[in-house]
Amino acid sequence: MLTNQENLMLENATSFDELKDVALSVLKRMEGPIFQVCGPMTTGGLGSLELNLEVFRKTIDTLKSQGKHVFDQLPFEDHMMRIKESGKSNLLEAFYLPIFESGMIKKLYFIYGWWNSRGSLWEHAEAKRLGIPRRYLPFNFHIEPS
Repeated sequence: MLTNQENLMLENATSFDELKDVALSVLKRMEGPIFQVCGPMTTGGLGSLELNLEVFRKTIDTLKSQGKHVFDQLPFEDHMMRIKESGKSNLLEAFYLPIFESGMIKKLYFIYGWWNSRGSLWEHAEAKRLGIPRRYLPFNFHIEPS
């Protein structure tokens, strides 16, 4: 998904704006329609970043196994946390808003419990404002049937 140069750019990034530029570069290479997963990461969900990231990963993998083209924001997560500590800007407005406004994301999939997350509530409101279709995934969507 990420080129070597993009990985280096992430490592050296000091702002969400720089991360956004890498994300837009990735999106431009992707086949469409492109979807994105939204849900609890740092607030809400299962109560911890690690568990929420696991649900995100499994949800993305499940959607990809269904043939959907999903923009995976998880490779950006460690860099987001590093930059967030600097307090320079708002992650949602500096990273996610330009991605949504680019028109490249054609649908957002919301993980069950999204309404307990401040970030997901913001993403939902912005998607509604921008006319991006939303789909609400059922409880335990990410768990493969046995």
